[in-house]
Amino acid sequence: MARGGIRALIGLIGIGACLAGVAYAANQQQTTVAGRDRRAQSGPPKPTIDNRPDPRSPSTRARFSFTARRPGVRFECRLDGARWTACRTPVLVVGLAVGSHKFSVRAVDGRRRHGAAAKVRWTVLEAKDFEIVPDLSGLSSLYPGAPPVALPLTLRNPNQAPILVTGLRVAVAADPPGCAGADNLALVQSNASSSSPLEVAAGGSVRLPAHGVLPPTIRLRDLPVNQDTCKDARFPLEFTGSARG
Repeated sequence: MARGGIRALIGLIGIGACLAGVAYAANQQQTTVAGRDRRAQSGPPKPTIDNRPDPRSPSTRARFSFTARRPGVRFECRLDGARWTACRTPVLVVGLAVGSHKFSVRAVDGRRRHGAAAKVRWTVLEAKDFEIVPDLSGLSSLYPGAPPVALPLTLRNPNQAPILVTGLRVAVAADPPGCAGADNLALVQSNASSSSPLEVAAGGSVRLPAHGVLPPTIRLRDLPVNQDTCKDARFPLEFTGSARG
């Protein structure tokens, strides 16, 4: 810098036009060098989080996937206030507690420089059991060999987020005297499953059948023995189910 200033002063004493040329060249060189320094000091770009949980979810699991615009970078992740650790996309987090959470991811280059972190904030809601409400008042009596009878059910979701019902089962809670349910009754469970779940909206309800999901059915077997002991028998039924957020 000092040497350049002396040359500019000599140019002023000799030919004035030289000063402008030297000064312009010097300024241009300084600007170019400064621009290279800033680029050299910059870290990797901020990642983009492509997959994330809903802002409010009853699930204690969360899945994240992310990308970076610059190839060849590594990633570091952290959950809430934990330490940064090396990670790869996708990241699956399990066993989350009820409450607010934050997931962060940043890119790291070969010189161990990291860029700005991308962050996701969400809340794990307290999961409440969904309700299975049977309505068996309109069912007719069962007869040996008669077709199966559907058991009308209404599913109620008290959660603040939708749920996917993945199973519905019915069982005989107790046998009436002289009539064993396991021998005389045939129970067919609902076709709700993990691969074909039934969605119930937040705070909503669904009456089966709905969206291809059927309720359980019951029928009285036609056995090659006397079944008079089952005449007028009443079977208490128990309904259970499973769902995910």
